Amino acid sequence: MSRALPHLARKVFNRIRYRLFVNETLILFEHDMHTHQETAAAIEHITPENVSDVLDFQPPRYKSRFEEFMLRGDTGYYAYLQGRCVHRSWVVHTPRTVHLHPLLPRRLEEGEAFIHYCETAPGARGLNIYPAVLSRIAEDFRKTGRSRRLLISTNARNESSIKGILRSGFKEIERVHVMALLGFTCKRSTGLLSSGI
Repeated sequence: MSRALPHLARKVFNRIRYRLFVNETLILFEHDMHTHQETAAAIEHITPENVSDVLDFQPPRYKSRFEEFMLRGDTGYYAYLQGRCVHRSWVVHTPRTVHLHPLLPRRLEEGEAFIHYCETAPGARGLNIYPAVLSRIAEDFRKTGRSRRLLISTNARNESSIKGILRSGFKEIERVHVMALLGFTCKRSTGLLSSGI
C-alpha cells in the first residue's frame, strides 16, 4: 500500500498540473530509413514469461501495466545488460487513440504504429541502447509488413531522446506546441501532419 500511495499522489499531481499550466512542444517523428545500431545489450520481445524482468529497474506497477499492454495486442521490447533488464519500449500497432502528450491525443489509422513508453535505466544510458531498440523495432515492423508508418514522439526539450530517435533513422514530421492555462488548452501545429491531430 505504501508504494501505491506515492504513485497515486504523483498521478493526481500530474492531472492537476496539466489542467493548471502547460507550455510544451512535442515533436512527432516517422521512420524514414533503416540504420542498424550496435549495442552491447541483448534485445528481446516482452512475453508473459519475462514480463517481470522490468522489476530490475522499475516499480511493481509496471508489471501489471505491461500485462495489460500485451492483452490488448501491443508489442514490447526489453534490453538486457549482464542479464539484467535495463530498457523498455512498447509499440501500439492497431487503430486506436494514443497520446503524444497527456493533452494531445492522436488517432492511429490502419497501417500506422506508434512507439511509446520508452525508458532506459539511469546506469545504462549513453550505451546506444535506445537507438538500437528503435532500430530493432523498425526492422521487425519492416519484415512483418504490419505497418506502413512507424511513429514516435518526444518533448522538444529532451535532447538525448531526440538524438537517439534521429540516429535510428527517424525524421521529424511535425511539431505541436501545447499550452494550457486553468483548464483551457490551445494547440498549434506545424508540419506535414497538422491536419491529423
